Amino acid sequence: MRRHARTGLIAITAALAVAACGKKADNDAPIAFVPADTPYVFAALEPVPEATAKHLAAQAQAMWSTVFPVIEQSFAEISKKTESEESPEIKAAADKGLRIFKAVLDEMRDRDTPEKWREVGLGTQVRSAIYGVGPLPVVRTEILDGDALRAMIARIEQKAGAQMDTARLGDQDVWTFGNEHVLGLMAIEGKHLVLTVVPPKADDALKRRVLGLDRPAKSLADTDALASFNKQRGYLPYASGWIDTRRLFAALVDDPAIAQFAEASGKPDSKLDATCRSEFDALLAKAPLLAAGYTKFDTAQASMHMRLDLDPTLAKALAAVPEALPGNRSNDALIEIAFSLPLLRGRDFLVAQADAVAKSPFQCKELAKLNESLAESKTKLDQTIPPPLSDLLGLRVTVDKVTLPSPDGSQKLDVAARVLVGSNNPTFLASLAQMSVPQLQKTPLTPDGKAVTIPSDVVPGGYLDGYEIHAAMGAKTLGISVGKDEAAKLEAAVSASGGAGHTVETQVSGAFYKLIGDAIGQYGDLLPEEQRATLDLNSKLYAMYAQWFKRISATVSFGNEGIDLVQDVEYAKP
Repeated sequence: MRRHARTGLIAITAALAVAACGKKADNDAPIAFVPADTPYVFAALEPVPEATAKHLAAQAQAMWSTVFPVIEQSFAEISKKTESEESPEIKAAADKGLRIFKAVLDEMRDRDTPEKWREVGLGTQVRSAIYGVGPLPVVRTEILDGDALRAMIARIEQKAGAQMDTARLGDQDVWTFGNEHVLGLMAIEGKHLVLTVVPPKADDALKRRVLGLDRPAKSLADTDALASFNKQRGYLPYASGWIDTRRLFAALVDDPAIAQFAEASGKPDSKLDATCRSEFDALLAKAPLLAAGYTKFDTAQASMHMRLDLDPTLAKALAAVPEALPGNRSNDALIEIAFSLPLLRGRDFLVAQADAVAKSPFQCKELAKLNESLAESKTKLDQTIPPPLSDLLGLRVTVDKVTLPSPDGSQKLDVAARVLVGSNNPTFLASLAQMSVPQLQKTPLTPDGKAVTIPSDVVPGGYLDGYEIHAAMGAKTLGISVGKDEAAKLEAAVSASGGAGHTVETQVSGAFYKLIGDAIGQYGDLLPEEQRATLDLNSKLYAMYAQWFKRISATVSFGNEGIDLVQDVEYAKP
């Protein structure tokens, strides 16, 4: 029995030792420096997977040689402006900054691979965090080799012929930069690079807090709040976080650093009274949190989700506004955009918000203009909306193909596209079109979803001469298409049940970026010489985007929890 007890005690002790080791390792993560009560944070709890990091690094390497000339061009323009500065002090400070910046560019110019960045202690698979110590922003990222990074900074100073200003906080060296309004701090702390800003007259205690030399009493690592947040929201650990609007507001109002910034800029520090604080807080309680994170992040796709959490009553009222989007999403479109436009519901929602404020207007003088604006808006909105606008539900524009005309005229412009209008009364819309263009009376439409041919000469100016034009009507959709092979797509679109759930849908294909790049290349010679260098760069960038991305899409939705924005990036196959 005693032997079993000793065995159990040994097992428990071993387990506690392992847990303690794990906690100690966690204590070195950037998240361990983030205060538990931070008003905002966006952090990587884990490095991105190796395959994903290599994929992104390959894209960055391809872009580096193209983007770098733009950075140098911007630097040259800034240098010219500095030469005209009249104040000797400002000119001397600007000259020093520009020399350091030029030395940084020289150090970065050839570092276009992860291996070359590792030479100076920087890596692509590291953990990081952007967060607030109160309202003050801090950027903290892991580095691979502090000595290598210090050596690079020393080379930059040698090339620039100027030393960066430094300070000493206990045993920690800190680089400083800024002006009379703001003081920037940069430090290499063990395996971390830290960047932050403080008021110019900040004391050492504040500097130590933002740099993490004095740890927070409780961190997000201690509470495991971000990991729990990720699990709840379905986010991956590579980049996620939130902005707590009420906590950020309180920090901006109460933190002494904000008063110090105001003093440094020569502006009076205006304090809010209790009434104003209460009313601002009540407003922010309507949208208390902005959350964001990746739900997919690999070599095939990157999906980012963002949600503005809303008060349940407000969220429910807003979710009732959108109507189903007209038509259906086209997965092979060149470019597409669709949005819900139920004007009557939208007006009623806004009037309801204005009525609520009118019944209980804000007493805070800083919100007096909001009272007036809502009252004026209600007067303008609370009017009869005549048809066809009152019947309007939504709009979808889909472009399937664009062939650019050649400069020599051997190839003409060719377009294939569709426009859908959602309406409670599409028949009335069609009749209005027939009244405006009498030729359309010869091609009556019925809500059966069948496409009918529209003569191309009905369009003034002959812009669509020679194009196939069709129109079709569904129960709640009126559509028109231009181009070859669009009739069948039009029929399917007007007969579709609609894109329920989304208020906005957009998508752009990689082929669209190629189209833009080709257009710049074909017609760049028509523009002034001074603009051609920038255009050539843009042409190269768009050509790269076309190789990288298969499709980029985004949706906005109004739900019972808030407003959701989702962006999906589908990468082209290598």
